[in-house]
Amino acid sequence: MCEPTTLAALASAAGAFAPAVGAAGAASGASLAISGASAAVTAASALAGANAQNRAAAQNSQSALDAYFLKTQQSNLRMRQEATQTATQQRDNQLKTMQAKGTAIAAAAGAGVSGVNVDQLMNDFERSEGMLASRMDRKLSDVAAQNQANQLAFQSEAVGRMNSVQGANPLLTLASVATPLASFGIDYYDTKARYAAIDN
Repeated sequence: MCEPTTLAALASAAGAFAPAVGAAGAASGASLAISGASAAVTAASALAGANAQNRAAAQNSQSALDAYFLKTQQSNLRMRQEATQTATQQRDNQLKTMQAKGTAIAAAAGAGVSGVNVDQLMNDFERSEGMLASRMDRKLSDVAAQNQANQLAFQSEAVGRMNSVQGANPLLTLASVATPLASFGIDYYDTKARYAAIDN
């Protein structure tokens, strides 16, 4: 809506203009006041619409960023949990291998067995542990690659959401505000000039 001070100024201008030009001028002055009020309302409405659009764009961008950071944190948390679980499993596997090797060495010593057969048994334990650790490392590497892909997807989604709601174009907003006011100004001075010519 038009501000009361703007309406009062327009009415005052029309009132001051009216006595100078008689009844026809008064009618024209009232018409100008209405036209001015309408121009002010149109300009204020355009400005309010642009402000609302800018607020909506800002809120949408913030919402998209919040969602991106939340999804990224959750994805990184899952990655850390997977890495911790893998490291724990590998340590457990190493401990089991060491226990098995110790048991085998003790059993071999108790039976009086030594040499190549015991060495081969130790090598089998180590190979088994190495293969399991390698599989765990590959799985963790795959999870890390998936996490990176997820991060890119989250980023793309956030950018898409931010681009889906654009702020108001400043030039179009300026044109929407200035056009009705400029049109009224032209009408006002044109009418004033015509009645000034009649008085002369």
